[in-house]
Amino acid sequence: MRRSATDDGELAALVVLARAPGIGLRTVRRLVDRHGGASAALETLRRAAPDDLRAARSLLREARTRGMRVAGYTDCGEAAYSAGLRDLPDPPPVLFERGPGTPDSERMIAVVGTRAASSYGLRTAYALGRELGRWGWTVVSGMARGIDAAAHAGALDAGGQTIGVLGTGLDREYPAENRDLYRRMRSHGILLSEFEPGAPPTRSAFPRRNRVIAALARGVIVVEAGGRSGALNTADHALDLGREVLAVPGRIDDPGAAGCLRLLRQGAGLVAGVQDVFDALGWLCLEPPPPSEEGPAPAVDGSSGDRRLLGALSRGPRSPDELAVGLEMPVTKVLGGLGRLELEGWVERRPGGSFAAVRRRGGR
Repeated sequence: MRRSATDDGELAALVVLARAPGIGLRTVRRLVDRHGGASAALETLRRAAPDDLRAARSLLREARTRGMRVAGYTDCGEAAYSAGLRDLPDPPPVLFERGPGTPDSERMIAVVGTRAASSYGLRTAYALGRELGRWGWTVVSGMARGIDAAAHAGALDAGGQTIGVLGTGLDREYPAENRDLYRRMRSHGILLSEFEPGAPPTRSAFPRRNRVIAALARGVIVVEAGGRSGALNTADHALDLGREVLAVPGRIDDPGAAGCLRLLRQGAGLVAGVQDVFDALGWLCLEPPPPSEEGPAPAVDGSSGDRRLLGALSRGPRSPDELAVGLEMPVTKVLGGLGRLELEGWVERRPGGSFAAVRRRGGR
C-alpha cells in the first residue's frame, strides 16, 4: 500500500496526541471523532510544536526500518485498523504490526489464561489452539508464558492464523523464554502492539493489552485462571464490549481453576471442545476442516527436538510435564513437538493426557 504525505501527517498527529500529557485515550478518541481527524484535532488544540511532529515522523520511520507496519485509528497507515477496536471507549490511536499472517477478521477468538498453568491447562490450550486453527479461526492471545504460549503454538502447528498482542514494544521479546515462539510468530503469525518500539513491560501495560485482545475477538475463552488472574481482566473487557465469554472447567479443589469456576457460575459458556465454542458463537460448518497448511511434519530424524521426544516415549508413555522435566525442554516446545508427532502418526494420546510412541512397521 502506497503512503501519501497526508497519510503520514495524520499518523504523526495521532502519535503526538497519544503522547500528549494530560490527555487520556478516551479524550483522544473524542477529539479525533469531533474534528474529523487527528491533524484537525491537533490544530484546534494548538498544542503541537514542530519538534513534536518531527519526533513522531522519526518514530514512524524507525518502526518501518525495523520491518513494522503502522495502522492509525483514522484508517491511515499501511496496515488495517480492526473495526472491533473501535468498540472500545479508549481505542489505541496507533498500532504497530509485524508478521506475514492474514487473519480472517470475521473469525477471531481469544484464548487466554494463567501464566502458572498446569499440564492440564497447557494441553487444553494447545489442543484448542490447534483445532481452532484447523477450522480457519484466528487465535488471539497475549504471548505470555503458560496458557497464551500454548494456544499460539497450537494454532501455528496446525498451519492456522494467530495474533499475539503485546504489552511491550514489538522489538522486545517478553518473556525471554518465549524467544522461539516470537521467531515463529514473526515468520507465520502477527505481532501487534499499541506501544512504541522500545517500550518496556510495565504493570499498567498488560491491562491495556487485555482490552485490545478482547476487542479484536468475537469471544474470549478462559482456559485456566486463578481468582486474581489477569485473564479475568480480559473476560471483563469482553463482557463490557458485548463479546461472548467462555470458560474451561477445572477441578473444584484446584486454586488455579477458581477463576474459571467463578465465570461459569456467572453464566459463561462451558467449553469442553471446539464444538462448544462454535455453538456459543452460532457458527455452523458442515464441511470437514481443511488439512494443515504446513504440510507433512518433518521426518523425525530431521528434528532433534522431535527425535528426543520420540526416543523418550519409546521407553513408555509420558505426560508433557514429565517429558519437559526429563528432557529439560520448555513445556511449550514439548507440546509443539507432540502436536507435530501426533498429527504425523508417530505418537498417540492416551487417557489421562499422557502420550505414547506408535509402533510402525519397517522400523518407522
